[in-house]
Amino acid sequence: MKTLIIVDMQKGFITKNNEFLVKNIESLLKNNKFDKVYATKFVNNLNSQYVKFLNWSKMCDAKSQEFAVTLPDTAVILEKTSYALPTEFVGGGTKEVFLCGTDYDACLLAIAYQLFDKGIQPRIILDCTGSASNSPLDKNEFIKLCRRNFGEKSIV
Repeated sequence: MKTLIIVDMQKGFITKNNEFLVKNIESLLKNNKFDKVYATKFVNNLNSQYVKFLNWSKMCDAKSQEFAVTLPDTAVILEKTSYALPTEFVGGGTKEVFLCGTDYDACLLAIAYQLFDKGIQPRIILDCTGSASNSPLDKNEFIKLCRRNFGEKSIV
């Protein structure tokens, strides 16, 4: 089974640094067949650890939480309030999950670790990942980190 998780591709996370992802992910969805597509939807609130520890109060309103990509009608939305997937997600019945979206240096990376810890091989689609940050982790360092922690086949 070929499973795709689209991470946090919401309007509030799109910047000039990662706007290319919208086109790339929509092309990926059009040109590749996935048995199951999930899309995470990050929802922040004023009582969150993001506000409390990071003084970051973005993504609290419905407009910023809207998806920036057109999702397939069959996509399953996984609403989350943290970096990782909701705890009830168990991988969609596959041992291999493809990841794309934003931010590769935060939520996408946290989800890759979470999947790996559950015995699921994360496969990161490099040209469909990015970061909204003005100073993200260097992408070459990200690649080395993924290969070291998830295996040589983790980057596609």
